[in-house]
Formats: sequence, C-alpha cells, structure tokens
Amino acid sequence: MAIRIDSTYIRIGTQHRLRGLKIGIKDHIIHPLYQKEHSFDYDVMLLELFKYLRFGETVNNIAISSGEYEEDITIAGWGYAVEKGDYQDILQEVKVPLVAFEKCQKVDQPWYNNTLTSRMFCAGGKNGDACQGDSGAGAVSKGQLIGISSFGFGCGRVPGVYVNVSRPYIREWLRKYTGV
Repeated sequence: MAIRIDSTYIRIGTQHRLRGLKIGIKDHIIHPLYQKEHSFDYDVMLLELFKYLRFGETVNNIAISSGEYEEDITIAGWGYAVEKGDYQDILQEVKVPLVAFEKCQKVDQPWYNNTLTSRMFCAGGKNGDACQGDSGAGAVSKGQLIGISSFGFGCGRVPGVYVNVSRPYIREWLRKYTGV
C-alpha cells in the first residue's frame, strides 16, 4: 500500500533544504502546558511520522541532555543568514555562547522583560544566533540535545531563547511519548 504524502512532511538524510527523502507527518503532539505561563513556555512538539526512520550514515538519533553543557552551544538550521534575508539551501551551523539567564531577563523586548521561565535558556547575540526560519532547530552541547530554538527579536539583536529539554516536565513528557 502506498503512503500518501501531503503538504505536511519532513525531509531526512540531507543537508539540502529542498532535497532528501520526504516522510509524511501523521500527527503532531503539542506539550499540554504550552503557552500557560508565557507565550512560548513549553514550546515543544513531537511529530508522529507515517514511516519509521532507518538510521544510518545520514539519519540518526541524538541523546537528550541530563543538564550538562559547555559554555558554547551549536545550533543549525536553514533559516535566514541575516535579518530580512532568505532561507538557506544548505544547512548552516553556528557555535554561540550561552547568555546568563538574569541578563536575558532584562532584555527590553516583548516576551523577555522578566517573563522568561525556568524551562528556557538564552544563547547567541551579535556574533551569531538563530534567525527567522530556525525555530524548532536543535541546540547541541557535548553531542547531546540541550534545547530547541524557540524565539528571539531580530537576528542577533538580542540573545535567542531556547526550550531547555533537560528540565523535568519537558524531559518526562518527551519520555512518555518516545520512550527515550
């Protein structure tokens, strides 16, 4: 039986935005506490695919961090390289420093201003950051997933904000659905 792939799919096994095998998305599961305390709190969603992924040289899993990380993290995505730019055709990667939570809370922009929650952390800034189109991208340290790009203001104007996947309510929710 052929599996129908409609407009909702992911691409796998490639660094090229418009190449690679398409796998249809069967369902998506949004964290039940999303937007309860903050517009971007618990900004995490799982995708159920129509097919199982076959791990190999170009497709693999990543461990979720238990909270250990280095001072710099690596983020990757096909989003804009500069503000008001264009999507990238080749996957881009940048190493950015973590920013003190207290400093990030003081950013004078909507959704910052002492409203960030303990399930968030900040990284990046003028020398590198996630940008438009990178939301949902992984933040990696020590070869493990520590966060997911959530929001920011501009591209590098202020630190970007990430979902901290090692926090208990997020990690337990992920484990409940994935077994990981």
